Amino acid sequence: IKLNLFIFLYIHHMFIIFLVTFIGLMGFGIILPLFPFYAERLGASPEIITLTMAIFSLGQFFAAPFWGRLSDSIGRKKVIIISLFGSTMSYILLAFADTLTLVILSRAFAGLMAGNISIAFAYVTDITDEKNRSAGLGRVSAALGLGFMTGPAIGGFLAGSEVESANYVLTAMAGASLNVVALIGTIFFLKESLEPSKRKSLQGLFKIFEANTFYPKKLILPLVACGLFFYCSMSTMEAIFPLWANAIFNYGPSHIGGVFFMLGLVAVIIQGGLIGPLTKLLGEKRLIQIAALSLMTGLVLLGNSSNEFTLWPGLFFYGAGAAMFNPSLSSLVSKSARDNERGMYLGQYQAACAMGRILGPTFSGVLYSTFQPSAPFFAGVVVALPVILLIANFTLRKSEGVIE
Repeated sequence: IKLNLFIFLYIHHMFIIFLVTFIGLMGFGIILPLFPFYAERLGASPEIITLTMAIFSLGQFFAAPFWGRLSDSIGRKKVIIISLFGSTMSYILLAFADTLTLVILSRAFAGLMAGNISIAFAYVTDITDEKNRSAGLGRVSAALGLGFMTGPAIGGFLAGSEVESANYVLTAMAGASLNVVALIGTIFFLKESLEPSKRKSLQGLFKIFEANTFYPKKLILPLVACGLFFYCSMSTMEAIFPLWANAIFNYGPSHIGGVFFMLGLVAVIIQGGLIGPLTKLLGEKRLIQIAALSLMTGLVLLGNSSNEFTLWPGLFFYGAGAAMFNPSLSSLVSKSARDNERGMYLGQYQAACAMGRILGPTFSGVLYSTFQPSAPFFAGVVVALPVILLIANFTLRKSEGVIE
C-alpha cells in the first residue's frame, strides 16, 4: 500500500510540475521569434539587440542563487509562485514598452524573476532518488522543450510573417496570460516537496556573495564551468539566429517560430523518452560529451548553410546536443548536494548557465556585424570544446565512495 501511494504521489507531483514548467516556458518562448525585430523597430543595432537579450540572463545570473537558497529555506512552491507572478508583470511591461529603455527594463526584471526553472529541477530532486533522477529531470526538461516548441510557434503565429507588421503587444500579453495560468496551477494544485525537517535556516540568506551561497564549491566547479561554456556556445546561435535567418533566408517571425518549434520537438523526444535509457546505457558524463559534440556539429553545419538542405540538419544536431546536456549535468550537480543544499547548488549551476547566456549574446552581435553573419556559429564551436575536456576528468565524490 505504501509503495502504491508513493508511486501515485510521484506521478501526481511530476505531472503538476511538468505542466507548470511547460506553461511557464511557453510564455517565455512566445516572444523569442520576434523580440530581436521588436528591438530593431525601436532603432537598436545588432550589437544592441543581442546585448538586450543578454540582459535577461544578467538578471537571472544574480537572482538564481538567491531563489535557490531561498527555496531551501521556505520551500519550493512559494518561490515558484513569486517568480511566476514577477514574470507576468515583466511581460505586461514589455507589451506596453514604447522605448528601448523600457524594453531593457522589462527583460532585466524578467531575468530577476526567472527562478522557477532551477526550482523546478530542485523540486524533482526532492521526489526522486539517484537511480531515477536523470529520468525525472529529463521529463521536466521535456516540459521545457515542449514549452520552447509551442511558445515560439504561437508567438510567430500571433505576430505574423512580416517583420514590418508584427503584432508585439498581442504576443507579449499572450505570454503574460500563460504565466497567469501557470501561477494559478501552482497555487491550487502543486504540493510542497521539501519537508520542513529538511529545510535550511534563513540565516545568511541575503549574503548572496558569500562563498557558501553564491560561489560554487570546489566539488562542483568543473560542472559549473561546463554549464558556463556550453550555454555561452549555445546562446551565440540563439541570440543572433532570427537576424541571421532573416538576412540569409528572408525568414520572418512565423518562420523563426517554426524553427524553434522543430528544436523544441527534438528536445521533447530526447528528454521525454530517451534520456532515461541513454543515461543508464552511457552515463551522465559520456552523454555530456556527446551533447557538446552534437552542438558543435550543428553549429558548423549552420555556419556553412547557404540553403535549407544544410540548415535543417544543422538545427537537428544543435537541438539534440542542447536537449541531452541539461538533464545530464543537472543530475550530476544534484548528486553532489545534500537534501537541504540542492536548491542552492542547482541555483549556482543555473547562474553559470545564465552567465554563458550573457557572454554568448554579448559577442555574437559584434561578430555578426564586424566579420560575417555566420561568425558567431564558428566562435560557438571553439567555446564548446572545453566541455569535453572538463567532464572527462570529473569524478563525483561522496561519503560512501566514488561515483564515476
